Formats: sequence, C-alpha cells, structure tokens
Amino acid sequence: MIYLRPHHGLCIHHFIGKGYSDDFIYNMKNIINILEDNSNPKIMLVSGGDEICSFCPNNRNGSCLSGQKPDYYDIVCLELCDLNFGDTLYWQDFKKRIQTSILEPKKLNQVCINCEWLYICENLHNESVIFPKE
Repeated sequence: MIYLRPHHGLCIHHFIGKGYSDDFIYNMKNIINILEDNSNPKIMLVSGGDEICSFCPNNRNGSCLSGQKPDYYDIVCLELCDLNFGDTLYWQDFKKRIQTSILEPKKLNQVCINCEWLYICENLHNESVIFPKE
C-alpha cells in the first residue's frame, strides 16, 4: 500500500523531472515507477505527510513549512473526486478520477491555487502534452 496525499495525484500526473532537490526528484521518480508498474498498487489517501513528502525540503519533522496550502489542495482534490481521507483504491482508479474530475473539466486552478509549480502544469496543458487516459 502506498500512502498518498490526494493532491499528489496531480503532482505525479504533471511531473517532468523538476522538484525541490535532487533527493526529492529521485524519490518522486521511484514512487511514480512503483505506481505505474503493472501491479496497479493500492493507495490510501492520507492527510498530512506521505511518501512524497518524506524527501521534501519543506518537511520539518513531519510538518510542512508551506503551512495550510497543501491541506487546502488535498481537501479540494478530495471534494472534486468525491473521495475522503482514509479511502483506499487502486492507483489506476485514482488516476482516472483525477483525469475525469479535475483535468478534463479544467479545474486544476481550483485545486492548485498559489502553487509554485502550477505554471509547469499549465504549460503542459497549453502545449497539449497531457498524459494519455487509461
């Protein structure tokens, strides 16, 4: 089981190898490889730090230096996808919900307001470089 903050489904979808640090990027790539392998692992949607946060330089002893921004992203992501903290589902099912509930209806700005990485995601969409639906 992979523990995942809900908004990290969006981060994973748009990840292009950029991040806070080399360690963070390496960890993100490893998590994506685990999620995208053929086993379609189960994930649990968690509040607070997850396996991606573990290598983030904004993580200080389990607390995020970004304050309440990530919590807000999680809550909006859950609302739009009709999910709750603690829900467990297969990665591919969560990925589809992200696609149909947030990306296709163009609600990314609702979730990721004031995210420092949003420009990357918007540029990907503007260039029509959106990951294929599964």
